[in-house]
Amino acid sequence: MNIFTKGALARAASRYQDAKGDILAWIKVAKEGRWKSFLDLRISFPSADDMDGVVVFNIRHNRYRLLTVVKYFRDVDGGQVNGSIFIKAFMTHAEYDRWSALSRQKREKALWPQS
Repeated sequence: MNIFTKGALARAASRYQDAKGDILAWIKVAKEGRWKSFLDLRISFPSADDMDGVVVFNIRHNRYRLLTVVKYFRDVDGGQVNGSIFIKAFMTHAEYDRWSALSRQKREKALWPQS
């Protein structure tokens, strides 16, 4: 998988030193992923959730949440189109709880403010 906006992960690793090793481990597994669906992704990350198109990963034993948009691998005209992961946010558990309690429209606005 291609990972976009990895700078957000570098900032999170710097800010939350206790999560740095888990973030690096997530990157390694995600880069090697060849997922064609959310069910495929769950084989690599069993605790991942899909919340209205936002794939949420638990980091550091549920202490943090990584919010992403995943574009899965797909077959096109006999070839394969690589998948991509777009990093949207890295949150503490408490921040995620506040975000997830918002309405869908407000959650989307928080992740895509220009929409």
